[in-house]
Amino acid sequence: MRYLSCGGLLLALLFIASGCGKTIDSGHRGVYYNWRKGTDQKEVLGEGFQWLAPWNKIFTYDVRTKDRLEKLKVLSKDQLQIRCDVSIRYKLVPKKVGELHAKVGKEFFRMLIQPVLRNTTRDVISSYKSIDAYRSRSKIQAQIGTAIGAQFKKYDYFEVETVLLRNLEFPKMVVDAIERKLSMKQEADREKFRLEKAKIAAQRQIVEAKATAKAQEILKATLDDRLLRWKGIEATLQLAESKNAKVVVVGSGKDGLPLILGGGAVTTP
Repeated sequence: MRYLSCGGLLLALLFIASGCGKTIDSGHRGVYYNWRKGTDQKEVLGEGFQWLAPWNKIFTYDVRTKDRLEKLKVLSKDQLQIRCDVSIRYKLVPKKVGELHAKVGKEFFRMLIQPVLRNTTRDVISSYKSIDAYRSRSKIQAQIGTAIGAQFKKYDYFEVETVLLRNLEFPKMVVDAIERKLSMKQEADREKFRLEKAKIAAQRQIVEAKATAKAQEILKATLDDRLLRWKGIEATLQLAESKNAKVVVVGSGKDGLPLILGGGAVTTP
């Protein structure tokens, strides 16, 4: 009977002890609530087991990085519907969870972050015509991120790491029109390149022709009888030194050049 009483007492103590504390998981912080004083906004409880009276409470908050995705339908500037997926990556500031709990509560994402994310995305995309939005995804993403960062400066409960525009879906008529326009532009670019290439080739031919004409003018100006006679003498001497035939030089031709006898013929170089 005595052992039974001891066992019952131990169970009772364990039951009471289990109601006098709470374990805060990894990556979380705790906010202490006193039934008489209210939320402790300054002291934040860390991971592990925390003691508290059964009539008080501990609220836990996940302070790890989170990624939330929103699927939206937005009207472009030309009143065409665009579907988009935009996500925000953020994390709570651990030392501020007490203040966040007291002023906003557990629904902080729905109350603070989600409306700003949705409204900002709609405002940015609706300022573009559909065909411009199709070609400006990176620019739109940057604008959304900058605008959201500016609006969240007044809150220091959380930090926004990045905003990503994950997807943009356009009506088929818009996609077809854009593809046709891009195809026409590519064809125009190819034709422009071909014409530029032909223009460059024509300019090169003109330059080469002018250079040839100039060279001929210079050559013509330098070719006189004395130069031609001297070149003839040089050629005659080279033939006279040849070992393939016996060459005899006598007299001169009508142009004043020597006569060459060899192989039974008389030639003038």
